Amino acid sequence: FLLRVYFFAFALCLSKFYTQLIRSRPSRSSRLGMMMSSRSFFSLILLIFLSCLLASTNAQEGTECSASLPCKVGCCSKFGFCGFGADYCSKSVCTNNCDRKAECDPGGFGKDYVNKTTCPLNVCCSKHGFCGTTEEFCGNKKVSRPSCTVDKSSKFKRVVGYYETWSASRSCNRFYPEQIPRGVYSHINIAFASINPTTFEIVPAKKEDLEMYKRVSALKAKDPNLKVLIAVGGWTFNDPGPTATTFSDIARSASAQKKFFDSTIKMLETYDLDGIDLDWEYPEADDRSGRPEDFANFPKFMKSLKAALKKYEVSTLFRPLIHFDLKALSPHVDFFNMMTYDFHGVWDKPNEFTMANVGWNSVGPYLNSHTNLTEIKGGLDLLWRNGVDKDKVTLGLAFYGRGFIASSFSCMSPGCTYESGTYAQACSAEVGVALNSEIEQLVSEQGAKATLNKDAAVKIVTWGGNNWLTFDDEETLRLKADYARSLCLGGVMVWAISHDTRAGKYSMALSRVAPRLFTSEMATEEDDGYVTDVEEHKQCRWTNCEENCPSDWTRMMRSGPGAGKNEYMVNGAGCGGRGEHKLCCPPGNKPTCGWYKHNNGDCDSGKSCPSGYKEIGSNNEYCHTQGGGFSPIRSYQAACCSVETDNMKLYSQCDWSAKIASSTWPSCEKATCGSDVIAFSGDGSGDAMCWGAWYKGGMEDSKKNKYCCDQPEEDKKWKDCEWQGMTDWTDEDTGLKFCDPSCSGGLTMVAMEHTGCSGGGARARCCKPGWTTSTTRYENSEDEYFESHIKLFMSNPVCSSNIFFGNPLKARDEQSASYSNGTLVSRQIWGIGDIQSFATEQYMEKMVSELFMGTPRESTKGIWNNTMLSYSEFNSLSYANLHDYQQAQGYDYYLQLGTQWPRYVVCNLGSINAAIKGGDGDGDGTCTITCACTRDDCCAEDDDTCINWSKDGETTALQKRGEKKPYPWIAVDPFTRAQASLPWNAPSYPSPGDLNVNTERTHFADAWTYDPNCANFDPIVIDLLPNGPTGPMIKGYENDHPFERKMTSIWGDDALFGRLAADVGESRYAVPFDFFTVSLQQTNAAGQTIQNMLMNTLGSKTNRGVMTLMIKDANLLKEKLWTLRDDLVSPTKMENLVYGNCPKDALDQIKKVLSVYRYHLRPGFHDKLKKVVNDFRDLLRIAEQHYASTHGGASPNAVNHFDEWFKTTLEKMRDVTQEVGNQWLPELARNPAVTGNAVDNSIRQNLVNAFNSLPDIDTTGFFP
Repeated sequence: FLLRVYFFAFALCLSKFYTQLIRSRPSRSSRLGMMMSSRSFFSLILLIFLSCLLASTNAQEGTECSASLPCKVGCCSKFGFCGFGADYCSKSVCTNNCDRKAECDPGGFGKDYVNKTTCPLNVCCSKHGFCGTTEEFCGNKKVSRPSCTVDKSSKFKRVVGYYETWSASRSCNRFYPEQIPRGVYSHINIAFASINPTTFEIVPAKKEDLEMYKRVSALKAKDPNLKVLIAVGGWTFNDPGPTATTFSDIARSASAQKKFFDSTIKMLETYDLDGIDLDWEYPEADDRSGRPEDFANFPKFMKSLKAALKKYEVSTLFRPLIHFDLKALSPHVDFFNMMTYDFHGVWDKPNEFTMANVGWNSVGPYLNSHTNLTEIKGGLDLLWRNGVDKDKVTLGLAFYGRGFIASSFSCMSPGCTYESGTYAQACSAEVGVALNSEIEQLVSEQGAKATLNKDAAVKIVTWGGNNWLTFDDEETLRLKADYARSLCLGGVMVWAISHDTRAGKYSMALSRVAPRLFTSEMATEEDDGYVTDVEEHKQCRWTNCEENCPSDWTRMMRSGPGAGKNEYMVNGAGCGGRGEHKLCCPPGNKPTCGWYKHNNGDCDSGKSCPSGYKEIGSNNEYCHTQGGGFSPIRSYQAACCSVETDNMKLYSQCDWSAKIASSTWPSCEKATCGSDVIAFSGDGSGDAMCWGAWYKGGMEDSKKNKYCCDQPEEDKKWKDCEWQGMTDWTDEDTGLKFCDPSCSGGLTMVAMEHTGCSGGGARARCCKPGWTTSTTRYENSEDEYFESHIKLFMSNPVCSSNIFFGNPLKARDEQSASYSNGTLVSRQIWGIGDIQSFATEQYMEKMVSELFMGTPRESTKGIWNNTMLSYSEFNSLSYANLHDYQQAQGYDYYLQLGTQWPRYVVCNLGSINAAIKGGDGDGDGTCTITCACTRDDCCAEDDDTCINWSKDGETTALQKRGEKKPYPWIAVDPFTRAQASLPWNAPSYPSPGDLNVNTERTHFADAWTYDPNCANFDPIVIDLLPNGPTGPMIKGYENDHPFERKMTSIWGDDALFGRLAADVGESRYAVPFDFFTVSLQQTNAAGQTIQNMLMNTLGSKTNRGVMTLMIKDANLLKEKLWTLRDDLVSPTKMENLVYGNCPKDALDQIKKVLSVYRYHLRPGFHDKLKKVVNDFRDLLRIAEQHYASTHGGASPNAVNHFDEWFKTTLEKMRDVTQEVGNQWLPELARNPAVTGNAVDNSIRQNLVNAFNSLPDIDTTGFFP
């Protein structure tokens, strides 16, 4: 069970400034921006030490005030001075601002004059009644900071990384789960899931995310120590809207919690996830939809969550500490993640508040790094003030940089001022932000060089005269990792893995500077049919001092002499009063354990440990001194357990040397054992102190007790033993050092030692229980099925089945259609083919999965090669060739398709063979060259005749386009036949040549076109500036309006006559004539009519964010699809192609129709169309209000009609698209030129499958 808390955990700003800062926080539009900002702003707040108000307070003390002149801070006394407490605020003295209260009571103010008696988070209260952490607040009080010797080779028990699901759909530098280097991260958190605000069930933020859940979780197959968690919430989750109070609603309601817990368990089980991160931003904060009760409710919620999810490892994501009861939460969490980045950003500029004890004097528009180590160092004290265990703390790192445009070319150093953030980069699309992958490209394009700022532990890059950016690379990541080691922290955390380069450069760098503790991986070598089943045998163990037993383990009861009723086995040795060690055993048979023997204080130091038992712990707390007098040695009680059970097997092989050698203890130097010594300890199993162990300088190993083990079997022994807990907490006043006898996750404590722990506590000797048993069996019955089905499939190598429901082998949900390549559609009905063909295809997919995504057997590779190479049209599809294709030429498709890659291979053998072969091979793997209309007057109103052909990579300057244009429309009253000319005036919109290559760089990187790969039916995204902003642009593209502009007049006609789209039927609503002639003609302050404003929502120079660059002939085809007035493809043209000499071109035309339709299924298009529809409907409502005000409250039903009409428009678009496939694909099936060609025939059949199960265009969120 794992709970994790994420903190900025820096100093706490005063509440009124805290609130003002939050409210001045700039809004963000991009998803990346929202994620970044959820960390950025509050890391800033917590960095502002509370002394920021001290100057203000001191300034007020001598400031005169009166009944008419209020105090800026505090109450005004009748003596004309400002301050807090009874001397200023009592009724007998106060003349102004008398209701003001101090934040805390320094002593003597009284509860009536303070908000709280003490400061939150154990910070100091100044004599003026303010909370803070600097000397002005705390005086000589010092924080006891942990300290460790830095071992640069030491490993971290936690290396945590976030994966953003949306990174796979970025316009560029996409990052897929399979690109995450194996063995680097101990935990991967998938960001973000959401919660249904009505049902309180956890749900994916987008349906496409479900595929990402599967793909990230699948990484565990080859990395058994990896844990994958789902993160829930995020900054925008608590923005005003349906989910604003959802976390608070759940925390206050037991029934809501049950619904949330039940759905969470279901999600974890369904997608093989190991836990959940809760990102609540923030409880109690009124401007973040919090309630005062959240402070008390949240720890209770966490306790319930822990109980409900006890079979899972659960993590919890928190933000600034002001809203969290740290002490109440600590027992329910396993570690805290410090988000030590985003200290600075573009949001600094409007702030006017000073900042103490950091590199600069104020927060404002000053150049500074968002991952500044000097600020990190001063900001962790809040954790130590609140007794947070250092081993539970994880230091945050960033795989992105933040940049600024400096005010002056001559001042480019930290502390100089800036004007704004750097221009948004193509992929991250946020001002002032650059992913590390983008920084790599930027440095290359600009010829820039990164320089080290060692104090801040960051790299600085400058370019273009006054662009200034900082980021972390391997050198600075090492500095920060070593800093984490110096504080004895338990790990590091990265936001975000998905900001890395294609090859995972920065994750690999992290693995070198901060390796994780356990890096074992599943075997990847090939086998020949032998399967080895490995069983891990866990061992009983003592918990850390304040830790509970794992959820499915048993807490051991004490038996034997002196055992009380229902008494547990516990040991406080080394804990110093902070909890106690609990003895826990894994599922299975349990040993018998007890304490031997107290004898009224004359403890026998384990001599009475029964036969067949072993000493596993010791305690001298209630025992007399050894030998009487002032002897420093005390006898001890031994915790002894029977060792006949499997969970005690490793203990059974070991014993302490001082007991082996005829009980020579405490003269441990007399005892020796063989070479297999697991531990040398002056205190043995805990409190069994040897003579000389009390010496400050310690003692030689030869004089210590030795934990001797006879471990002849390599797979049955204690392994990887190391001393932990020697992370001395040093009290700066006394110099005393405190130790913590704790072991990292997965390790077992076998010994303790108190030497070096002058202030108390002990070190722990921690070992990995390495007992596994292996059973090897020969298993190749699968190969028999593979051989049978591959031969059957190759007799007609196309995917003809179209079965979806009831698939017991590999069901595909309907969402697969929206993120597949277009050939991998959801199989919803019984279609072409039968159960036999379906089963055959399934075995083929399983075979491909094992061969190219798993650990293949030589026998399976042999079956594949012997079958494939016997066919001349597939003779390039050897295992070796296809493996190389997947890793090189086809790598992008492999990443895009993920779990669907095997079906892509099976259904496109011909195309892949042609691609590998490299010649035409009866098909070269590419379709006809995309015909790009580049004639100056080739626009949406023109025909689709292609004038020029543009091959990939050809570039030219682009013509300016998009002048404003009226769409004539005559409105006709269906009752009176009255007419009115009401043109829909389309505003001008930018052509690619109008766009700014710097400030609108993202727009160029998100241009849509057809995929030249015939096997992929989805459109693809390209960058029109492949050589950066200074290079030429690729021609042939124009801005696409997601909602076609011609549709407004079509809707107007249908609305007046009460029709649905394309004459499919009558609507329940008709819109009155004077709604259009009067209500839509109302104007705003700028003189714009609502009708004109409706056109602006569709896209314009002032509303360019809703538009997307698109290859021109695809844009023409899209317009035809929307207007439903013309054939999508000319029947005459198709007849000539289908029955003539170019049937391949007919397939290409059909594929283009499908690609354009599937363009509407992409998440990016959906979001833009949703915004257009929402804005359009909002304006209609304004016009409806006018109409109602002039018609006795009657509604014109404009929105109601539009909703019905638009839904039927989208349905009709699907039907018209499907008709193209239904009309021409059967004709092509009768053409031998197609069916006799391996490439064309597989594409034809894949098109059949795709058209047969064409999904609807998603309208989620369109009609709120």
